[in-house]
Amino acid sequence: MKKRTSTVALLALSAGVASAVQCSAQSSTSAQSAATGVRSSAEIVRDNPPAQYLLIKTVVGKTLGTVDARAEPIEPEGYNLLKYCWTEASVLGDWAERAGLTGQMAARALETLSWQRDLARAGYPAESLAQAIGRYEAMLVSSEFTEAARQRALEALVGELDGIKRTTTGAPQAVRATPRCEGQGKSLDLNYKTAPPDGRARFIPYLLHQVCQAQQLDADDPVRCSYWLNGKPDSPMAFAGETVYRVRWPDGTMAGGRFDPDSLRSAGIVTLRQPPPKANK
Repeated sequence: MKKRTSTVALLALSAGVASAVQCSAQSSTSAQSAATGVRSSAEIVRDNPPAQYLLIKTVVGKTLGTVDARAEPIEPEGYNLLKYCWTEASVLGDWAERAGLTGQMAARALETLSWQRDLARAGYPAESLAQAIGRYEAMLVSSEFTEAARQRALEALVGELDGIKRTTTGAPQAVRATPRCEGQGKSLDLNYKTAPPDGRARFIPYLLHQVCQAQQLDADDPVRCSYWLNGKPDSPMAFAGETVYRVRWPDGTMAGGRFDPDSLRSAGIVTLRQPPPKANK
């Protein structure tokens, strides 16, 4: 019920801006699509931000382990909406710039899912909470996720949650939005190598790979799923979470799969191996 209520609130409040946002986005993407005959994932997101945010939040909702891994107790002075520092860089590492609007949506989806979990545990009524968060999301969507709009939306959300607090039996803890992300975050850098060493690798965060699949695109096509990056074998790359890879060797052999960089931090390197040759029958 909570997820359904949030979705309904977001759709209702976004409906008034969807046509205007979609029209402006289509003017720039239609020429590209006509020239290439191909619509990339990023273009699809820019074409219709309201619908694509709902799609991306649905994808993110299937990876709630990422949210739960950062779960922290609520401080005695109340709940800080900015406690987890969800940013495109912390969610996607080196892919933050490449992902563009898609990355911004993914970061905000993780943020709001964290709020829904924590504030429900703190005693906020699920339906009122979902509606308030839905209005916050609708403000972001209508402004194309600008930082200025986010600050205004945060102020409005804090005020709305304060109103819910005052009318809720048991008085859940107060909510604030205090920035706390200025400090240096943990390093996401990880080296990679191929075995044998002459393979050419490319990578994409598993989250973005899943977004492309949800858009019914070929997620392994770097043109349509436009977030793939070529590997940098001579320098580390910032891998923020589970990552999909593809490697091609000069003899045409290919390998693919995915890995969790967090399990490899201590070693500092991931090795992508060429599959053994198939036995002759």
